[in-house]
Order: sequence, then C-alpha cells, then structure tokens
Amino acid sequence: MTQPSSNSSVGERVVLVLRPHLKLVKAGDSIPLHTPLQALGLTSMAAINLLLDLEQTLGVVFPDTLLNEETFRTAGSLTQVVTTLLAEEAAAS
Repeated sequence: MTQPSSNSSVGERVVLVLRPHLKLVKAGDSIPLHTPLQALGLTSMAAINLLLDLEQTLGVVFPDTLLNEETFRTAGSLTQVVTTLLAEEAAAS
C-alpha cells in the first residue's frame, strides 16, 4: 500500500487507504465523497480491514462508539471522522 505523506490533505490520505478496499473502483477512477461505500464494493469484511489499515497508516484509534454504519457510509463521512480523530489527538498532545 502507498503510504500517504503527512503533507497530503486528510481526505487524500483517507482515499489512498480506502481505494484498495473498494472492489468496484478501478485504478484511476475517482471516489465520489457522497456515494455509499457499499455501492463501491466495500463489504463488511473489507470494512474491518479498512479500519485496521486506517488506524495503522494514519495513526488514529477508532473508539467503539464510531464503529458503526454511519462512519463507514461514504468516503466523506469517513474523512470527517478521521479529521475529528486527528484533531482530538493533536489537542491532547
């Protein structure tokens, strides 16, 4: 997997991690922010792997309260959650 640089926007970094988990998105295709990830090929098993990849690659920890369908509904909702988690982590440092 390509490691997102820390200079990339959060959305770009999330999409880099997300892309390999979307079976219906071809290389080079854009990932619409508001299209349900399930419609792009994200299965429940892929969502678990995506969660682990996001935590490892972006250095965030998803609390149990965010492990729900709404968090993983779209690329936009996922980016919003990751942005919030990164901001909370930065504020705590």
